Amino acid sequence: AGAADADRLDSAPAPHDNYNGSRLQYLLWMQLHRETPMPYHTYASVGGANVIAHFILDERFGTLTRQEDVDVGGSPGSLSISPDRALLYACLRGDQKVMTLAVDRQSGALSKVGEGGLPGGPPYIHVDRSGRWLLAAYYGDNGVSVHAIGADGVVTDQVQWVDTGEHAHSVQTDAGNRFVLVPHTCPTNAMFQFHFDADTGQLSPNDPPKVQPATDEGPRHFVFHPSRDLVYSVNQDGCTVSGYHYDTEAGTLSPFQLISTLPEGTEIGETKTAEIDLTPDGRFLIASNRGHDTLAVFAVGADGMLSYRDCFPTDPVPRFFAIDPSGNWVFAAGSSTGRLLTFRLDPAAGALEQVDSHEVGGNPTWLEFVEQG
Repeated sequence: AGAADADRLDSAPAPHDNYNGSRLQYLLWMQLHRETPMPYHTYASVGGANVIAHFILDERFGTLTRQEDVDVGGSPGSLSISPDRALLYACLRGDQKVMTLAVDRQSGALSKVGEGGLPGGPPYIHVDRSGRWLLAAYYGDNGVSVHAIGADGVVTDQVQWVDTGEHAHSVQTDAGNRFVLVPHTCPTNAMFQFHFDADTGQLSPNDPPKVQPATDEGPRHFVFHPSRDLVYSVNQDGCTVSGYHYDTEAGTLSPFQLISTLPEGTEIGETKTAEIDLTPDGRFLIASNRGHDTLAVFAVGADGMLSYRDCFPTDPVPRFFAIDPSGNWVFAAGSSTGRLLTFRLDPAAGALEQVDSHEVGGNPTWLEFVEQG
């Protein structure tokens, strides 16, 4: 063995009393069994089949092993997970309600706890960081609601409705649980900014109450950078991503970049963006293009500026995709094909390579990961 290998062997802990084998064998065993991340339960809402599909993800290889589907009796869309990862919330948009499902962290089995009504069919739900409130954005009903979550985890009374504007498309609290952002696609074309009282669940307008792009970009979804005061929104109508500096004390956004999600010279035509995500280390950002049917990858610079890497083809209508917790794998749902594609993300080049696909059923629209425990 070389000097580096010798150093690694010397730094390895002594084998425990029940282990029989050489120190090298123990180091290999430790890498496989102790340094390997835990498997993740991966839940996909499959609207066309009225089920939540359950997979077990092996992060070492990106493999998904199908488990038993969970019939939720309606068409699930947006999912949200409680802060303790013990409860999964599924929006049944057509039924105007949210179902609460208990998560068995070991087996991954989901069991219905209860359900609560909503004033409309929101495309996006979000459980706040206290686990006490469910926020929802309503594309057709032009507003945001806040509902209480009972001690049993079931969504109960509506505590507030806020009229905003046409096409509210998503909602999230920030890391401090003090502020809320709500993007609206065109014609409203704005990111609304709210104060959030985690004791009462009440929203109140920030100052200013919204940030509006100079052109018709149509903010749809957004993501907070995992370690820096930055926010990025994917803009449905402009096929762009906006970069914002985020003031964590004021809860306000200051735009600093607008960049296309399409290759240079590509006409937008009927293309619209859909989803956005950042790798856990914050080095790469991905956005999906419906119509162009690609995933656009950007590198995140030291100053937060995005640089376009490339577009990678995926199944038609990539309404939703997600980066796994390791940051090594990207799972993209083809809404019109009923397939879930697996891509390997090259951490050096930021390139995507498709390595697998799974038939999941009609209109897959969301993914959530829960560590097995």
